[in-house]
Amino acid sequence: MSALAERLHGILNRPQPSPFLSPDDPRGWLELAYDRAYAEDHDGAVRAAEAGIAADGADVEAQLSLWGVAASVHHLADRDEEALECARRRVELLRRLGRNHQADLEEDLGSLLFREPRPEEAPLLEAALATHSAAGASAAVLADIRLPLAVCRVEAGDDTALEDLELCAEDYRAGGRTESLAGALLYLAHHYARAGRFQEALEKSDELLGLPVNRAMRAAVWMVRATGHSELGNPLEAEGSAVEALDLYAAAGVRRGAVSAAALVANIASQAEDQEAAVLAWRIAVQQAELGEFGEVWAVRMGLGNQLLEAGEYLLAEEVLEHLAGWLEQAGRPADQARTLMSLGHCLRHQEREGEALAAWERASALFAAADLPGEASRALMSAGTLLAREGRDGEGLKSFERAVAWARRAGEDDPAALPQALHAFGHAQCEAGDADGLATLDEAIRLADEHNAEWHSADFRDTRARSLWLLGHGREAVSAALEAADLYRDADDPDGSGNAELFAAQVLFETGQLDQASRVFRLIAEEHRGSPAHHHAAQRGLSEVLDAMGLRVQAEEARAAADAALDAADPDADPEGADSEGEDSREGGPEVGAPQEGGPAAQDKAGGADDAGNAQGDAPRS
Repeated sequence: MSALAERLHGILNRPQPSPFLSPDDPRGWLELAYDRAYAEDHDGAVRAAEAGIAADGADVEAQLSLWGVAASVHHLADRDEEALECARRRVELLRRLGRNHQADLEEDLGSLLFREPRPEEAPLLEAALATHSAAGASAAVLADIRLPLAVCRVEAGDDTALEDLELCAEDYRAGGRTESLAGALLYLAHHYARAGRFQEALEKSDELLGLPVNRAMRAAVWMVRATGHSELGNPLEAEGSAVEALDLYAAAGVRRGAVSAAALVANIASQAEDQEAAVLAWRIAVQQAELGEFGEVWAVRMGLGNQLLEAGEYLLAEEVLEHLAGWLEQAGRPADQARTLMSLGHCLRHQEREGEALAAWERASALFAAADLPGEASRALMSAGTLLAREGRDGEGLKSFERAVAWARRAGEDDPAALPQALHAFGHAQCEAGDADGLATLDEAIRLADEHNAEWHSADFRDTRARSLWLLGHGREAVSAALEAADLYRDADDPDGSGNAELFAAQVLFETGQLDQASRVFRLIAEEHRGSPAHHHAAQRGLSEVLDAMGLRVQAEEARAAADAALDAADPDADPEGADSEGEDSREGGPEVGAPQEGGPAAQDKAGGADDAGNAQGDAPRS
């Protein structure tokens, strides 16, 4: 178990916060009030604030904060009169403390400072700013007006107002108003993150973590850091930040925040191939969603099911997804039921229960069609067609692909990716069946990919066409198409795809007796792909066979030695046949080409198999 998995296991099994918690001092009540406010438990937040105000030994700073929290929460609960009364009580306390400028300002504006201002209230704030500035209020006091004014401008799209927000933070900092400073910094951090200015967001979060802020706010800061580090390509820092946020949110009982943090941890862990940690994170997400009684708990369960599928825990995934599909049917959510059935179908396929997998995908297709999602209906039929072809039921597979094309045409521009994907699968299946009409089908898929500037798919579809030409006995055209695909793969920044297409072209040249040309292409591949042991090995191996056929025994032995040396230099866990090797057929996202009837190494499939997580279409929503 990884260190991340161990920590997640601890969070999952930790006792939940008691709803009957009674802090020992007013500061504890203030912390609890913030926790309840972040958890959207408005009544609980108000009760905590009132208890803190009434507690023995309440210091005046804590009382001021508690009245402010109570006013804000009443506004969130649409109890404006109660919010106004809390604001009045806070003003009374400010006057007893001799903070008259602050009291005058808050009295003039009522409870407006304890909620989000509306755009039409900007003139009122501007008038108040002029009045209290003329009365001699300090910069730290006036920042209470300047900050909501700047927020109004930022939310209206005026990023120049960020400078005003930065000045407000400076004034709060100079005036020793820590809580107000924290609020300004958190807004800035969130805005910078939303705007893609992640380094600036991290800088603000660094300062925030140095302040004595409440637990729920600290969790929000760690989430900003997790997002920033993830976008900046710092996976370890992103993972650590997301776990800190999850731990704090869960401890505070902020369920929605905990679900978001857990989903982020799961995604990061999955990318790092730490499947155990990813599954644990989704289990925490489900736990927190259930405790929060969220209506979207079903979506979190789908995330768990898909993670179990990706982790290879097929029986557990089946249990989760089968139960969820039944629940969604009862809830009348056909599209989400269909997505769940797609994932369930992959669970069943991996357990070699092909008939049940096909039934799941056929049902999913019907549900997608009923929900007016023809593109998704097409993809479900492509999954079914791929499995049928793999089972040797080629005629049924062709019919499934043909139906997929029909549904994809109905999708049109609402789902523009559906039709080229379906045509790609159908065209390949036609060619495998010896039907030359499949070339015209593939040509249409290529035209659509070109029109949509889908560079990688343009290359991949041409690669499929090259192999289909070879299937149909057109060697010369196959070589030309393969080399064109190789160039396009290179343009799409896929050197492995380029190398595989070049290897295919070289092998076709060899098998059609064009030995000089084959040797030149193999030598070129070996030179250009020295950084890829698998491709370098395959090229040298192919070259040795060509040289043998040309009677050049010494040079052939040298090429074989170079091939062996490439294997020795490779990762010991790497697949020596990884370049252009036979892989799973996956027509959902594009067909993997089957063995040409003319035989020989050129008949090998394009490498790669179905990505269950990608086909499952069941990501949990972000909270």
